[in-house]
Amino acid sequence: MKLKLSLVLLALTSILVLQGCGSNTETFANNAIDKDLRATIHAKNDSLLSALSNSDMKTFKKLGSPDFLKHLQGRIENAVWAFRKGILKTDYKIYHEYYNKHNKAYDNAKIESENGQYSLQYTHKNKETYVSLLTTSYADITDYLVTIIYEKIDGAWKLDYIHLDAFGQYGKNAQDYYKLAQQKHKAGFILDAFFYCTVAESCLNPAENKLTYNEEERITFYQKRWQEEVDKEYKFPQPLHNINSVPNVASISPINNPEGMFAVFTYETKVPVADTETLKMEFEEVKREIKRIYTGLDFDKKYIYYRAFNPGRYDNYYEFKEVKK
Repeated sequence: MKLKLSLVLLALTSILVLQGCGSNTETFANNAIDKDLRATIHAKNDSLLSALSNSDMKTFKKLGSPDFLKHLQGRIENAVWAFRKGILKTDYKIYHEYYNKHNKAYDNAKIESENGQYSLQYTHKNKETYVSLLTTSYADITDYLVTIIYEKIDGAWKLDYIHLDAFGQYGKNAQDYYKLAQQKHKAGFILDAFFYCTVAESCLNPAENKLTYNEEERITFYQKRWQEEVDKEYKFPQPLHNINSVPNVASISPINNPEGMFAVFTYETKVPVADTETLKMEFEEVKREIKRIYTGLDFDKKYIYYRAFNPGRYDNYYEFKEVKK
């Protein structure tokens, strides 16, 4: 039985000159951008996110380029749902922003991040564009990237693209989680490495095909490879034969709370979950056996969760939380 994951993402101040399919693109990043231009775009971003929260068509029409307005419903469909339903708030942080001057009015541009984490590629129809990468989060756990592209048309900045997708967790993106996975694997914790790498793999496309991480192929490769290693090493259900009641470990997966991502073991027990006293006595043995068997997990964390359920009653469980002292 394969493990199931319940996964529901540096300031640049230099001027970069980058190639865009044969033409040069001069890119100004973050603080290198004229402060008045930044203020103009920031005001537009504020208006845009506010409009997403209440489906303000008047504001969309004011912000959008002719091409954007021609396909308005399709252009905003991906981003509007989360803000309109209140899943995401309109407050955000600026991850990176780029003001770009292109030699050609219709071409492809490519921006390489100075920290070496990603490249950003997109097609532009005008000689000046502005890319805003904004981050916002759900419950301070799951991070989302809002990718916004403006084009300067007849002297005015007009919205041409917006996309929303999972970016990471707790302020870390896909490449950050891959680095954590590498560290855990090096330390001998294959389960942690797999969990972190799966988070990374799930957040590889925060801007459709426009943003590409430099480690993308390695992330995809190791997520699959470590999945195979985990499946080979740990079989489910796993009977705990050293305990008289022989509970069965059904799964292990990550669980998120506001403090971070932690492991949760789910196990089937014959002890009625309503009989908490007997259940607690059995749990002490379960906890000891799990630590003996699952050596691929780093137990030196603030929390480890355990959920006990009765046969056929997966929705009715008793949860134990082991807190590191």
